[in-house]
Amino acid sequence: MADAPLLTIAFLERLPDSSAKVIAGMRPQDAAALFEAVPTRIVTPIVERMEKWPAALCLQHISEERAAAILSKIAYQDATVLLRLTPVERREAVLAQLPTRLARDLTESLRYPRNCVGAWMDLSVPTLSAGATVKDAIAVMKSGERPAGEAIFVVDDAQRLAGLVPAESLLRHSANTKLGNILQAGLKPLFARSLLRDVHSDAGWNDYLRLPVAGRNGQLLGTLSRHDMMSGLSTISAKTVGAETDGLVWSRVGDAFVISMAGLAGLFGDDSIAVFKRTEN
Repeated sequence: MADAPLLTIAFLERLPDSSAKVIAGMRPQDAAALFEAVPTRIVTPIVERMEKWPAALCLQHISEERAAAILSKIAYQDATVLLRLTPVERREAVLAQLPTRLARDLTESLRYPRNCVGAWMDLSVPTLSAGATVKDAIAVMKSGERPAGEAIFVVDDAQRLAGLVPAESLLRHSANTKLGNILQAGLKPLFARSLLRDVHSDAGWNDYLRLPVAGRNGQLLGTLSRHDMMSGLSTISAKTVGAETDGLVWSRVGDAFVISMAGLAGLFGDDSIAVFKRTEN
């Protein structure tokens, strides 16, 4: 795309809040084309003001170099959230374009042990603010660029979970209704560092097939589905059994070796075994 017209650039630069709302309602491909044509210094404050899910979709459709340039200029926590919403292969490609130290820090923030909730959570989960409308939420649900879900998660300015709005609830309210007025509060998120075995019996599974996952600072990171939780537990259990089996085999091999050596000592005498040991040494 050619450079954006001066009038467009002036609007984006002077009215970043309004620009963020307009761009969030555009097709990700069109918004990305605009981001490519506008200087990074103008795009950055707009991305910071956008709802995180539309912003992440826009960044997925621009060049890796431009995405890295934007991420390196915005707040660290915002960059982390946007990368969590980015498919793994694309994320790795963008990280490779970032300054070494920043890329290392972000990578560490995104890594979790295999037996933890964080390793199995779905990061591609859109979030909207309490000020977003039913119309905004329906647009996200219809975007076709998100996994099927049963609810829209609503977060506060610090990206902490405020509540959720079930998909069917969106159809019962007018387009301009604020999500903050119809959200269901009280659902406690799982923590990304929790062990899978410890969340197996969480009360949330009684009402939902997918539960929100938060970091240590309470920031919403993604969701964990019941299916993924069970898959994780099954995988971990299989590996544990395999490791225990391998250990048992080698233990028995060792026992057999000791017994064999004891038998040789009885058959040939201690002197023969001593010669054997010197030869091995």
